[in-house]
Amino acid sequence: MTAIESENESHRQAAGEVSDSSCKLKHLPLFLKRQHPEFEKLFEVIDALPLDDTHCHLITDRDAITSPKRFVERISLGGFPFPAYFPEGVYEQWVNGDEAAKFALDKKFDIRSKVDQMIYHLSQSIFIKFLVKEMAQFLGCEPRLETVIEARNDRSKIYWSYVGSLFRDVNYENVIHDTGFMDGAGNREIDTFERAIEPCRSHRVARIEAIQDEFFGMDIGFEEFEAKYTARLLDVLDGGGNYGKKSVGMKSYLLPDIGLIRPLYDKSLAEKSWIAMRKSLSVRSKMEREGAANITKDLCRYTFTLALEECLKRDLPMQIHTGDGEAPYVILRNQDPFYLEEVVRFDKDNMMRMPKIVPLHAGYPSVGKAAWLSHLYPNCYFELSIMTPFIHQSLYERYKQVLEVVPMSKILFASDNFHVPELFWIAGRWGKRYLSQALTDCVVGGSLTFEEAIEAARMILYKNNRALYKLSDA
Repeated sequence: MTAIESENESHRQAAGEVSDSSCKLKHLPLFLKRQHPEFEKLFEVIDALPLDDTHCHLITDRDAITSPKRFVERISLGGFPFPAYFPEGVYEQWVNGDEAAKFALDKKFDIRSKVDQMIYHLSQSIFIKFLVKEMAQFLGCEPRLETVIEARNDRSKIYWSYVGSLFRDVNYENVIHDTGFMDGAGNREIDTFERAIEPCRSHRVARIEAIQDEFFGMDIGFEEFEAKYTARLLDVLDGGGNYGKKSVGMKSYLLPDIGLIRPLYDKSLAEKSWIAMRKSLSVRSKMEREGAANITKDLCRYTFTLALEECLKRDLPMQIHTGDGEAPYVILRNQDPFYLEEVVRFDKDNMMRMPKIVPLHAGYPSVGKAAWLSHLYPNCYFELSIMTPFIHQSLYERYKQVLEVVPMSKILFASDNFHVPELFWIAGRWGKRYLSQALTDCVVGGSLTFEEAIEAARMILYKNNRALYKLSDA
């Protein structure tokens, strides 16, 4: 038994950890207890099912001990880009500085008052208030943010044991994490995370932008860039290029930069874009967002096309950032799911070649468009992250909207977890709960039998993910 496994086991015994469905039924919100009797029967089965997360991110121990304000910032999408509201590097200096450094930076940039205002608004979201109640039940404390964080910090003294308890509570068996956003981590942190969540298995996708960014700053010609990029891409897909492992798929972040993605095969246009990018390196960081993206638009369309060709050859899926936001880093208006239609088709030589495409984040807030794209094109899948868990109780209506049109065999559970492990946990808890509620309507309305509803849950929660990414159940 490893040290982490030993810690996990001793902590489970000390805490008297309980995660059976009867306990969870007891803690369901009142309005769910008043549901049709079929709900409790469905939920009891569905809550015990395995769970796969088809798109998420690495967590480290840097948030093991936190404060109420910092926790709200790190778990909220609105808090994610705080550093972007100040000159580059300033916010990190303020967070990590001593009181004298904070005072000097506050005097110049008014950081504390701006951050306090943003955190106040985030803390007044129903998401945070509901999350506090759920965490209080799990941790056995009063449902106040300050009390919950105190209890969390106490559990986090053995941090990876705490993380393991969250994973076990919702029964994760596989996670696929995008190594394109690492928050400064490397191989050591990946190994620690992957060992800590065992027996949950960990897999990886690589991000196109992370690969090409390795070479964008090099003073080389386009032909050499293309050769280096292609070699790196193949190593990521077939060798150990993704932090020591091969990738089970690829990820693109191109949509929020350029909007409509048209595949590009013309090397001459890509080369012109490369030359323009090289000439603008010293000023691009000062340019407005759209102008900077337009300079590299054709180059990035070309590298995207090369990567998608390799995925098609290997029958591997391509995840594409869609919907969501992450303002002010991205251009929100570019993230319409319908802008992916040309990619889903992937026309060449008068034929639709139809690679496996996974629009991420449920296309939220354009859920209907993402669902309809998946309905129309058999090679386009539907992934539930960000909408799960941030929409909380309304997930019931959103899941019903998805189930109306998307084949159950193409819906993939995911959290897009970042920074803190509680997003893994609450996504799993609410995902199973509100999926059970949506499927109850299907059973009561006569659309599905009880057995068909359970099979639908199996597909959505883990079976579709394993089939798409060719993951073993062992």
